[in-house]
Amino acid sequence: MSLAALPLARADDNAVFEAGLRVAVVALLTLVAALVLDWPPLVPASLGLLGGLYGVQLAVDDASLDSGAALFAAGALVTAELAYWSLEERERVRAESGEGFRRLAFAALLAIVALVVAGLLLGVVDRVGAGGLAVDLVGTAAAAAAILAIVAAARRRETGP
Repeated sequence: MSLAALPLARADDNAVFEAGLRVAVVALLTLVAALVLDWPPLVPASLGLLGGLYGVQLAVDDASLDSGAALFAAGALVTAELAYWSLEERERVRAESGEGFRRLAFAALLAIVALVVAGLLLGVVDRVGAGGLAVDLVGTAAAAAAILAIVAAARRRETGP
């Protein structure tokens, strides 16, 4: 989970680094548990921990959003896709020839699209320069909606189409 490297590398405060390292280890263990125990709901839990770590690091160090946020978003999306792919591979269904390459290409395309969209959104936010409580509330609601969407997708995959 190299996603933890970004907030840990940017941490200015030693206490933030130490606490962040603990959260990163718990997030890694949560992801490993999801894969070993074949329990998909732990995947978004591990990514939520990392997202929280990144958010806390930005808040405590009073850092601004930059291109690192777009990289983090794309990395989280790819991590989730690969984790769910790993869980799906446990099924004893024989895939079509070339299915693995198509899925890998889809994951790469997903990463590129996420990186571009996140970068564009960061550019728009930088241009608008809006701030304040209303923007913070909208951002919090958007983050909560994203986490709920990940959880809903995990449940849908768990129960089938």
